[in-house]
Amino acid sequence: MSKIIAFLFIVFCSVPAFAVGSMHHHAEERRGNLLGEAQIAGASFQLVSLDKATDIHDASPLDTIHTEPTKAEPTKAELFNLDVLFRAALNADNFNQESARTRMNLDDIRLLLHGRYNEDLSYKVRFRLNRSFAPTALDNSSAALDYAYIDYKFGKHRNWSMTLGKQSAMVGSYEFENNPIYELIFTDYINHVVNLFVVGGKLSYAINPNQSFHVQLYNTVNNTLENHIQNNGFSKGDLKQAKVPMGAYFTWVGAFADRKIHTKWSYNIAQFAQGHTNHGIALANKYQTAKQMVYLDLNYTKQGVDHALLASQAINDFYAYTGGDRQLAQNVVYKSAIARYDQFITTKWELALKGGIESATHRDDETVGKNFRTNYTYFAAIQHKPFKKQDLRFYLGYIGNTVSFADRLAIGDKKFNRLALGGYFTIPVL
Repeated sequence: MSKIIAFLFIVFCSVPAFAVGSMHHHAEERRGNLLGEAQIAGASFQLVSLDKATDIHDASPLDTIHTEPTKAEPTKAELFNLDVLFRAALNADNFNQESARTRMNLDDIRLLLHGRYNEDLSYKVRFRLNRSFAPTALDNSSAALDYAYIDYKFGKHRNWSMTLGKQSAMVGSYEFENNPIYELIFTDYINHVVNLFVVGGKLSYAINPNQSFHVQLYNTVNNTLENHIQNNGFSKGDLKQAKVPMGAYFTWVGAFADRKIHTKWSYNIAQFAQGHTNHGIALANKYQTAKQMVYLDLNYTKQGVDHALLASQAINDFYAYTGGDRQLAQNVVYKSAIARYDQFITTKWELALKGGIESATHRDDETVGKNFRTNYTYFAAIQHKPFKKQDLRFYLGYIGNTVSFADRLAIGDKKFNRLALGGYFTIPVL
């Protein structure tokens, strides 16, 4: 695995020097969709674009490619922009149960700073104000910092791009790519299986305005192996930190049928512990018009060591392991299918529906076996958009989550439900 990463690093560093001034393909048009990155948040999809929509996401670093470079000095507005992503609601959880609780909640608040020095060089920094700012051990980042990176476009036709810093994983997932305040609940795949925000580097190439390829090298997790395991109540056992605890994404992003059909397919190889390799395939597919949107994400992940922890928690509970006996499972497979549908009923009223099913399999333990854990995630929301050109919505939604286990494990189901009345706003402050 370390040889593979070393080879990719050499290629990653050598391609830009070889490629500058050598490619002659069409440039990609500026994308007008409002996209973002995940972690439990609010409602709706990117059916309506904003004036500053492309500043909300980093779905592709090739969102502005020109056949002629622009070297002019920027204005202050280009150099610095500030958006606030905000979502709050009255949440009634687990109603009609002993654990019922109703309260006002600040679900998500993030600050996005973004700008560009010229058409070639840009940056983005995004913080979550309701997450810890304590630095993580491996990459010296924090859970509060979603990303902080610079993006540089180069080549004769500006169809090459390099991104450096903490950035979004180039995983094939439209659930993740969506603005985080739009999703009422995220699946286990987004919350646990994938490391969403990674420190690394990305090299991208646009074949034409609708097709691009990306290679991303990154740290598999943000913490060291020891800290990740101990912070989550497990013992390291005989696991050793990988000498190169890194991974690579190989991603294709495409658009077809007058940009109504979109794809984002990725293959991932990574290492968390020495001698154990992870593999992942993620196929994200989306159909979008001015009034409706549907996406389908299909994911397969094989973890040599279960750093997602979901399977390990159930397996250790099944065997009643405690203390130092609680160790991470090996050769675990996660599979998921996630779909969402959004439809504008009128110009100001919108319906949003989402459902996901996910399973976990232990390849090395026949007793635990196949599909021993199944996770169901779903929500339905009706929402009101009072202003055509502002990303403000008020919504009423029902959110549910059920985790069930195979009968042979004799572990009871875990259920969660919520009725939420709230609103969210992407506020263009500057």
